Amino acid sequence: MIRKATLDDIASIMRIVKQAQYRLHSAGVAQWQDGYPSIPIFENDIAGGNCYVAEEDGKIVGFAVIILDVEPTYAVIEGGEWLTSGRDYCVIHRIAVDDDYLKSGLGKRFFEYAEKLSLENGVEVMRIDTHKDNIPMQHLIAKMGYTYCGVITLTTGALRNAYEKILRQPL
Repeated sequence: MIRKATLDDIASIMRIVKQAQYRLHSAGVAQWQDGYPSIPIFENDIAGGNCYVAEEDGKIVGFAVIILDVEPTYAVIEGGEWLTSGRDYCVIHRIAVDDDYLKSGLGKRFFEYAEKLSLENGVEVMRIDTHKDNIPMQHLIAKMGYTYCGVITLTTGALRNAYEKILRQPL
């Protein structure tokens, strides 16, 4: 079951963040190795109604931040271009799955949930970004039908590969 996160879920979310940080570090990926994402970031995501958790048998086993609003760092894209311009889009951020649920299809379920939520809110375009070395996430993004569009620069100066998917063409 996927549901909106509450402040009571923060400890479970941070447990999964630590697992993901370890996996990324072990794979030589610099993503999430600088104290990000932190508790205040998730508190803000929860307050904004943007953080979702997957729960199995009473245990939080994954999370994703789904934002039905523009992402300022997506305003400029290098080495390519977005598939769409001037259209509203939904963004998937900060997604991770508990070690025990890797390869269970949970990541795919989060993408499907985000796409359904997006369409229910009249938004027909999805965007996501990830580190150039985060190969497992790039595989999931491709599997879900997203197209590589170029590179965006985060506010920290870090570069991220950016992807987009058109869920439905405008009438």
